[in-house]
Amino acid sequence: MKQKTEISLCESFIMLLKKHPFPKITIQMIAGSAGVNRQTFYYHFDNVYDLMKKAFEHEFLKNSRLGEEASWDDSMLLFLRWMKRNRLIIRNLINNVDRVYLRESIYPIILKCMSSGYQSNVIVQDQGKKEEEFVQRFITLGITQYTLEWVENNFKEPESEIVDRIFLILKRMYR
Repeated sequence: MKQKTEISLCESFIMLLKKHPFPKITIQMIAGSAGVNRQTFYYHFDNVYDLMKKAFEHEFLKNSRLGEEASWDDSMLLFLRWMKRNRLIIRNLINNVDRVYLRESIYPIILKCMSSGYQSNVIVQDQGKKEEEFVQRFITLGITQYTLEWVENNFKEPESEIVDRIFLILKRMYR
């Protein structure tokens, strides 16, 4: 039941983002659209930004192969295409939400993409798990920042070029 309610709240939030500017969306609107009350919303989420993180992840994961045997580059390409397809929602948020919250919402998805079939090189692995995690977080933060700039520039660069460039950077790093 808990997961079903969270999914309903996520889907209601995404639907409302398609129709209303983010600042006009209230907890009451989200809860009402999901068929629950405000207390139920707060049982599942601390605030609308907490919901935003979960909603992004839910919307992307329900339409992707992430979790299957997709490579990191296929996963990343799927995510960038998802963002472009949902540009109405993404532009609404980029124009109305502090960048910190957007970064917190897309970072976990990009991290999952990078974790999907991503293997660091032997040099990093030899440094230990802590160093390997640092490198992955560092790379993911850079990709997250670049993705936000791509959105701000109105998705001008083709998604496949972005993924190809990331691949080249990773390849150079791990020679």
